[in-house]
Amino acid sequence: MWAATLLSVLFASCSEKQIKNGWYHITDGKTLTFDSSPIVTTVDFEVLRIDSALNSANVMTYIIAGKIKSGKAKAWANATERAIGKQIGFLYKGKVITAPQVNARIDSGNFQIIPDGFCNDREKMFELYESLVDER
Repeated sequence: MWAATLLSVLFASCSEKQIKNGWYHITDGKTLTFDSSPIVTTVDFEVLRIDSALNSANVMTYIIAGKIKSGKAKAWANATERAIGKQIGFLYKGKVITAPQVNARIDSGNFQIIPDGFCNDREKMFELYESLVDER
């Protein structure tokens, strides 16, 4: 009996691997399936800020802009170079919330998070921003 309990506890802990918030390679753009290894996670963020602007429909849109720490900048640059013409995705709480196509290598370490579906929602964007700041 105790062996079955131990086995079920071990299985549960292995199957509940925590997916860290961060940038991942997207392996299937239609289903937004992502690679299991992150490019960078929130602990690799040096700078985060929230910004806003009016879009063409005269609606306020919010973005989170950031920069990768210098120790991870080369890994970020190499990963974005490998992803040219493909998508990378930002995962938050296990879900892809934005998946831009990479058009060039990003040596600067800069990035933007513009969540699909709620970039016009000030409250949700500030909640996301504060959560990411707390993780750093």
